[in-house]
Amino acid sequence: MIGWEYPPFTVGGLGTHCYGLTRSLANIGVKVDFYMPHTKHSSHSDNSNLVITEVGETSVFPYDRPESREISGQFFEAVARYNALVVAKVNGTFDVIHCHDWLTIQASIALKELWGVPLVLTVHSTEYDRSGWIHPNQWFIDIEKEGMEKADKIIAVSQCTKRTIVEKYGIDPDKIIVIYNAVYPISEGEKQKLVLFLGRLTIQKGADVFLKAAKKVTEFEPGVRFVVAGAGDLLPQLINQAVELGISNRVIFTDRLTDDEMRHIYGIASVYVMPSVSEPFGITALEAISAGTPTIASKTAGVCETFHNCLKVDFWDSDEIANKIISLLRYESLSKTLTENGKQEVELFTWDNVAEKTLGVYDGLNVARLKKQLEERERIYRLNAACLNHKEE
Repeated sequence: MIGWEYPPFTVGGLGTHCYGLTRSLANIGVKVDFYMPHTKHSSHSDNSNLVITEVGETSVFPYDRPESREISGQFFEAVARYNALVVAKVNGTFDVIHCHDWLTIQASIALKELWGVPLVLTVHSTEYDRSGWIHPNQWFIDIEKEGMEKADKIIAVSQCTKRTIVEKYGIDPDKIIVIYNAVYPISEGEKQKLVLFLGRLTIQKGADVFLKAAKKVTEFEPGVRFVVAGAGDLLPQLINQAVELGISNRVIFTDRLTDDEMRHIYGIASVYVMPSVSEPFGITALEAISAGTPTIASKTAGVCETFHNCLKVDFWDSDEIANKIISLLRYESLSKTLTENGKQEVELFTWDNVAEKTLGVYDGLNVARLKKQLEERERIYRLNAACLNHKEE
């Protein structure tokens, strides 16, 4: 399996996914070799079925969107170097290659062609999602399309992601299976009057709309505080926006949090808001709900396809987001109902279930591979028999 982040180095939901999936696969006896870029953090495994190998000298930050020609060239060279190092480093006998998103595609295709084994691609997000559907980068689109075409099976994290793959990349829908993400439960803390946004500070995640809603909430709930947790290129712009809205004294910008800090802030928040412009799944919503925090999520989020006990909004509607925040702060019965029902529903979203479904994908590909090999042997046998008969005649 080839990825580009793994705890303790996590940038987004992909790292959480790879951690949960690989550990659960290992627990059911699947031997997994996981390759990732080298980071200053040391990733390790406590299961003999799971081996984590870091490749290269420096990590490639997967959400970089280089603007200048010079920086762009360095970035693409770093990506190509990482993929080449993976191909050189990987050794052993494997039944399946499984890669995650665009950064791992080149190495995965090369290894598939070298070994002749099936390739599975999990699409956590596309370039359209990461760009907020505004000026997507054609380089990323082309490499994503190549990976989707070369993969034997594609796993999408939601139906909306599957639709994007079909409609924007022209992939056969029968090639795509949807497997939703899962969550490790988080302990609930002593609730404070905090409204939380947690995510990368990019156009995709909608933190600017969160601040607009926060301004409206402060007009009716003077005691509430807002936390913007995360890092990204929009941080300076968001700080300026809070000042211009006159709420800078009510908003706390935390920058990137450690895992312990994230669990703590989930546990003590009274409301969690995920107003993403484009969110293929949205693991953070499940994390907040597991911590007993009532959640407001964008209708476009993949998690809203399958999870019911959260409040759903249009990502652009700061008025409606503000109304729902105020309702959750004021009406204890609403908050309590979402919390109790949500914690029950979230128990269905386990990494063991994700691993079982993923293993089913692997098994299906290997059965098809064996069948193809047998058919080829049978064809060669019949051809040889025909040649022998011809000689005898």
